[in-house]
Amino acid sequence: MKKAIVYLLLATLLLTVTGCGLSKQQGFGELIILGDKMAREADPENIEEEGAQPVSAKTTVKIGDETKNLGETFVLRNGDYNAYISDSTEKSGFAETVKVEVKLGKQTVKPKVLLKRLEFNALKLIYDPASFGGNTVADADKITQVKVKGNITSEDWSRLDNLSKNADGTWSVIVPAVSDETLQFGFVYWQDVDEDGVEEVAEEWAGGNPDGGNYTVETAKVAGIVTDVLGMKLIYDPASFGGNTVADADKITQVKVKGNITSEDWSRLDNLSKNADGTWSVIVPAVSDETLEFGFVYWQDVDGDGVEEVAEEWAGGNPDGGNYNVATAKAAGIILLSF
Repeated sequence: MKKAIVYLLLATLLLTVTGCGLSKQQGFGELIILGDKMAREADPENIEEEGAQPVSAKTTVKIGDETKNLGETFVLRNGDYNAYISDSTEKSGFAETVKVEVKLGKQTVKPKVLLKRLEFNALKLIYDPASFGGNTVADADKITQVKVKGNITSEDWSRLDNLSKNADGTWSVIVPAVSDETLQFGFVYWQDVDEDGVEEVAEEWAGGNPDGGNYTVETAKVAGIVTDVLGMKLIYDPASFGGNTVADADKITQVKVKGNITSEDWSRLDNLSKNADGTWSVIVPAVSDETLEFGFVYWQDVDGDGVEEVAEEWAGGNPDGGNYNVATAKAAGIILLSF
C-alpha cells in the first residue's frame, strides 16, 4: 500500500512538472519559412535580368510586429497569419503577402510565391492641426512634437513614430505600407503654450474622424490624410554609424536627418524614431539620384536632468571620408528599400 502511494505521488509530481512545461507552450507553435520555392520579378533597372530571379540572402519575413530572416524561427499562437515577404536590389524593392498557418509543434514551410516589384512600399500620414478629425487645435503653432500611434505600426499600439513639421504648418511621417486597410491610427501631440520650455499638455489624443471612431487606412486615404509613396528607410546606429561609436548612446534624446536627400539646401530636418534594438530610423521619399548626401544630427541628455547638454552633434561622415551618399549608404545597409 505504501509503495502504491509513493508511486502515485511520484506520478503526480512528474505530471505537475511536465504539465507546467506544456502549459507554457500550450496553444503556441514554431514556424520557419524557407525561400526554396520563392522568386522575385526581374528588376527593370537591370538590363541583364529577364524573367523570375532567385530571392537574395537579405530577404525578410514580417509577421505582426516581428521581422526575421528566412530560416529563422517565429514562435506564435496557433492560428492563421499574413506573412509579408520582402527583398530588394540596389534599385528596387519586391514584396508579397502569403497566408501561413501556425499549429502546435514545429513546422517548416516553403511557400511558392513570386515577389512583385513595388510601385509603392510606404504610406505618408499627414496631421493638420487645423482640420484633423474635424477639429482645430488651439495654439497649433505651439505644438512641440507629434507622434503616430496605432495598429498600423504595431499590433499592440505600443510604438510611437515621430512626425516632422512642414513649412505649411502640417506634420507628416512615412510608415511601412500595410495590406490590411482596416488598421487604425491616431496622433498624440504635445504643446508648450506659454513657451517656457515645459510642455503643459503631456499627451493629447487626436485620433477620431468626424464620423466617429479612429481613422482606418481606408477612410484616411479617402480623406487625403494617407497617400501611397515610394520610400527609403534610413537607419542610424549610434554604435557603428560612420565607423564611430557614440558615448552614452542610451542618453540620446532625439535624432534628425539632414541633407540634399530631403531638401536641396540642406535646410529640412526629419525626425527619426527609436527602435527596440537601440537604433533610430526614418523613412524618406525615395530618390533616383544616388549621389545625393545626408547625415544625422543628434542631441543628448547625459546627466538626465531634462536639459540637452549637446545642442547639436553631427554624425555624417562615412569611414572613407565625406558624407554618405545614397549609393554608399545602400551598400553599407544604412538605406533599405524593403522594410
